[in-house]
Amino acid sequence: MSTSQEESSKDTEESTPTPEDDSHRFPTLPAFTVPVEVRSAPQYGPTEFGVFALEDIPANCRDFWIWTDRVKKIHHTELEDYIQSNFESTNIRQIRQFLRRGFVLPPPKDDYWNSNPTDAGSFMNHSSTPNCGQPYGTLRTIKKGEELVMDYSGNGNPKWYQDICHKYGILTGVEIGLREKQSNGQIQHASFDPPQGFPTY
Repeated sequence: MSTSQEESSKDTEESTPTPEDDSHRFPTLPAFTVPVEVRSAPQYGPTEFGVFALEDIPANCRDFWIWTDRVKKIHHTELEDYIQSNFESTNIRQIRQFLRRGFVLPPPKDDYWNSNPTDAGSFMNHSSTPNCGQPYGTLRTIKKGEELVMDYSGNGNPKWYQDICHKYGILTGVEIGLREKQSNGQIQHASFDPPQGFPTY
């Protein structure tokens, strides 16, 4: 295992959530009410992960994931200070990981960065053909072993979010969605400088 793989494995072990929560108990990982696991998803990059079903999940399961206190809201005017206070400025990989494992809600709730590193939902990846999304929850039956994916293009994409993502060399969720559509569904890596061997379009 390479040094980068060891670091990635350590990061994942440290941040992968456990089934216990202050106010909820989940079958496997918070904040999923259905049995799921987080495992390697190399189609997104050599150190990327995804959320996979451990059993069939029916369509229209509205509460397959629920919002808990694990989601930390950070106002966009405080986000840069938060990053500087919690990460080494030279550790760009960890800062990128932090920004990738969070989200911005659509307007008018787009003034906040929502960070959920101890919530397995932060591992959900984008797809232009999602099987999860609003308002129905699961959009169709998800088979055991299948990855749970959502369409990032419906997220918020304010200028402050674009600016901070671009500063650290990654795309916003909406930009990932747009690039995938423009490339006829080809998976897009979040970084401006994707890992060696990852296709670019």
